[in-house]
Amino acid sequence: MPTKRGLNAYAVLGFVLFFAAWQVVGSLQLAGPSIPAPAAVWAVYAEPWKLALLARAAVATLISATVGLGTGCALGIFIAVLAHLLRPLQRGLDQLSVVVNAVPAIALGPILIVTVGRTWTPAALAAIPVFFVIYVSLSSGLRNANPRLLDAFAVLGASRTARMLHLELPSALPTLLGGLRIAVTAAIVGAIVSEWFGAPTGLGIVILNTMLNFQIPLMWAAVIAAASLSLCAYGALSLCESYVRSRFS
Repeated sequence: MPTKRGLNAYAVLGFVLFFAAWQVVGSLQLAGPSIPAPAAVWAVYAEPWKLALLARAAVATLISATVGLGTGCALGIFIAVLAHLLRPLQRGLDQLSVVVNAVPAIALGPILIVTVGRTWTPAALAAIPVFFVIYVSLSSGLRNANPRLLDAFAVLGASRTARMLHLELPSALPTLLGGLRIAVTAAIVGAIVSEWFGAPTGLGIVILNTMLNFQIPLMWAAVIAAASLSLCAYGALSLCESYVRSRFS
């Protein structure tokens, strides 16, 4: 069985081979001008005005994604705890969360632009998938608490709230962080896509405008910036999840 160091070496080798193949395809234009060589994309970051443009757009997207992540997490946790404490509401809240998540962003975008404005539409649309992921993950974690410990709490006469605070919520933390790891990438993607509805700034706007104006290297630079945001957030939460699993599992 390969060691962790061996797996890391394979991952680095995979990245090197990927970028080498990309360089060959871009340099020879095997896929046309729509896929430039990585060297042409990296050159974008060396131009101060383009780097400043991408930095401002990334900050705007990150703010929208963070607001959406916080709002979606708060709603997801609140509704999941409510459904767990009030079991008659559980089935209805499960169905409601599925319905909310199933509504396409293209249908909600114009409504949110009219109600919350163009500035906050990316955050609002980013909050929807976050809410669904957090609700499902926390609900699953709360239902999977150790049955023997639940029996022990019941024998000791613990209240429903005491069981929730001291057993069910701590046991659900690894599952919740696993959901949060997925939710953070969903928030960033949701913010970027929803910026296409006419947000004042953001990576989504840069990607859309550069695509329409055929500024291909700048478009790819914006895409790489967006992917880097998602990967950094995903990696940070993966570390948090590993620690919590070792602590509470």
